[in-house]
Order: sequence, then structure tokens, then C-alpha cells
Amino acid sequence: MTVEFLFRSLYYCLEVRLTDNINIRIMRAEDKNSVRNFFDCMGEKSASFFNVGHGNERSVMGSFDGSVTGHIFFVAETGGTVVGIMFICDIDKSIPWFGIAVRDGMQGRGVGTAMMKYIMSLCRERGCGGLLLRTAKANVGAQHLYEKSGFERLGEHPSGELLYLRRFDTEEIRA
Repeated sequence: MTVEFLFRSLYYCLEVRLTDNINIRIMRAEDKNSVRNFFDCMGEKSASFFNVGHGNERSVMGSFDGSVTGHIFFVAETGGTVVGIMFICDIDKSIPWFGIAVRDGMQGRGVGTAMMKYIMSLCRERGCGGLLLRTAKANVGAQHLYEKSGFERLGEHPSGELLYLRRFDTEEIRA
């Protein structure tokens, strides 16, 4: 199944209500201004973790004009404001790559945990064997979130960031 087909099918069926105010869903074309605002408001510390050299910003914004393919982007939103962004790439692989960022001021309020549960559920339903991610060594808060979510630190990625893996056992995949 191609990423494009998966994207079209997910667009219509995946929207999760976390609370009365926060939803997680596939990013849509009409989210462009809110996503732009998300990156514009990102503080220096958050940018140093999620947006080094504006790389993730270019990827996310490039998805709106079709210049970036092979990724599926999600937003967590409340009241028309994007409070979190995550992506998954290589969804057709047994263990895809994953990335997540939560808006400054919303960190530590359960948004990241909800986003992690959402993406893990999606990957388990797709039959993936787990998830891979990288994070900055200084991003201790995120490391805590990942370890709390069952990720295991594997060591250091060639980029200098820490490499994490969350394996799904057979019972999790079937559930």
C-alpha cells in the first residue's frame, strides 16, 4: 500500500477526541497557517530539539505543496490552534520512524502522552513491529515521555542524538 493511498484513507477515518478541547488528526491543507504559527512561536529550546536547521519545518511545510512525500503528518489542535505536530515516515516498513513536537506552554499537560498513544495505536493496527525515533541528549523531558511510553534507549544515532525503539509484541499487534 502506498503512503499516498494510506494518507487518503486515514484522512477520513482518523480523528481522536482527547478531551472536550483537543483533537489529534491527520494534517489538512487548511491547517497551513496554524502550522506556520506553530513553528513561528517555537522557542529556541524547542527548536533546538525538534527543528534543528529548520529541517522539520521544511518537511512539514513542504507537505502542503507536495514537495515532501513519504511522510504522514498529524496535528493536535484545540480551538483552531495547533498545539502539537507529529509525523511518521516509512509506514510501509515493519518499524517506521516517528517524530513529535508539543507547543511551548502546552508541554507537561498530557498532549505528548496522548499523541504517543495515538501513533502507537495506529502503528499496532497497521501491523507494525514498533517505532523508531531520535531525540536530543538534552531533551530530558521527551526522554522521560518516551521511556514512560515503553521506548527503550538503544544508544547514540550517527547524528549524535539518542536512538529509541518501541517494540510491539505479538499480542499488542493483534489487539
